[in-house]
Amino acid sequence: MLKNLREVKSFMNRERLATFATVGPNNEPYIVPVFFTYDDSKVYIQTDRKSVKVRNLVRNDKVAVAVYHGEEAVIIRGKARLIDSNEEFVKRTQEHIDKYRLKLDECGRDSLGIPLFNGKVRCIIEVTPKRILFW
Repeated sequence: MLKNLREVKSFMNRERLATFATVGPNNEPYIVPVFFTYDDSKVYIQTDRKSVKVRNLVRNDKVAVAVYHGEEAVIIRGKARLIDSNEEFVKRTQEHIDKYRLKLDECGRDSLGIPLFNGKVRCIIEVTPKRILFW
C-alpha cells in the first residue's frame, strides 16, 4: 500500500502501463492504455499528433490517468496540454526511450518504425494533477 508521494514516485517510475482518459466530442469518456513517464508529480505521454486522445484534449483539457498493479494504485485527475517547446519535447521523448529501453534505428525510429523525435508526427502530452489519489 502506497503511503506517501515518495512511494508514489517510485511506483510510477517502475510501472510500465497507464490508463489515460479524455473527454470525447459528445462528452463521453475515451480511455486508452499508454506508456508514460512521471516527473515532479506530472505524467508525460509520447503519442501521435493525430491521435484521438490529442484531438480530445485540444477540445477539453480535463483528463485522468490511472496506474495500478496488484493492490497498489495511483489515480491522477487534472489538466493536460501539448508541450510547445522543442527542447522539452526532446527531453521528455528521451526519458520515454530510456524508461522503456527502446532501440532506435539510424533514422530515430523505434521497432515499429515510429519516428519518435519527429515533432511533426509525434508530441508529448503533459498532465498536471489537480488531485492525486493513491493506495
